[in-house]
Amino acid sequence: EQVPYMVGVGNHEYDHVSGGDKDPSGAPENGFHPEWGNFGDDGGGECGVPTFHRYVSPDNGNGVFWYSFDYGLVHVIQFSSEHDFRPGSRQFLWLEKDLKSVDRKRTPWIVATSHRPLYTSQEYYGDHVVGLHMRMALEELFYFYRVNVHLSGHYHSYESTCAVVSGDCVKPGTGTVYVVVGTSGIALDGAAYQPYPWSKYQNFKNFGFQRVTANSTHLLMEFVTAPGGEVLDDITIPTWDETATDHVFKRRY
Repeated sequence: EQVPYMVGVGNHEYDHVSGGDKDPSGAPENGFHPEWGNFGDDGGGECGVPTFHRYVSPDNGNGVFWYSFDYGLVHVIQFSSEHDFRPGSRQFLWLEKDLKSVDRKRTPWIVATSHRPLYTSQEYYGDHVVGLHMRMALEELFYFYRVNVHLSGHYHSYESTCAVVSGDCVKPGTGTVYVVVGTSGIALDGAAYQPYPWSKYQNFKNFGFQRVTANSTHLLMEFVTAPGGEVLDDITIPTWDETATDHVFKRRY
């Protein structure tokens, strides 16, 4: 059986501090290194070259670094947390344009994915700070264009949130659900979790994957153990409630 892979870059595929002239993504100088970040040299000098040449992606963004595609009823956006994602950046402008172009009658679901998460409660300070800056840059955009789910990895663990907007749990179908699913093989992280009210399920003891089932009215997200096939977390998400007016996006970060 053949399974298609739609890949994106993370810190171990891309992050570099030299050799930027060979970077196929076209990022300036030696990549994205804001003073608040922990973007180092985890790529070991690769700057995304092997990933760029090994994998194919739709030609509607920036190669394997950011792109989008439709799969059934779902519009999937793969963006890079290793490149500048802030408002005004090349990637942000592409992301906004892509979200604006989605036909919700054809694809009622939008699933955005990146390597690093916006929401996670596991106690890694440097990554937590990056997540806060991702929220400052992207969360209002996700809310405005009604992104249903954001999937990420980076942490070698699993965590899911409620439907959340600016740190508040909201009614299902009126906010984005954030899922970290980094449990596909490497040793699991055992760091403790902070008690955030938006964090609904955490697991750093089981390997597994995320199974997504979509119809025109609901999206089912399931964390499935591997091996074993046991469902340990399931989330049913309704289509976005266009009549909801009880929540206004609030900047808190």
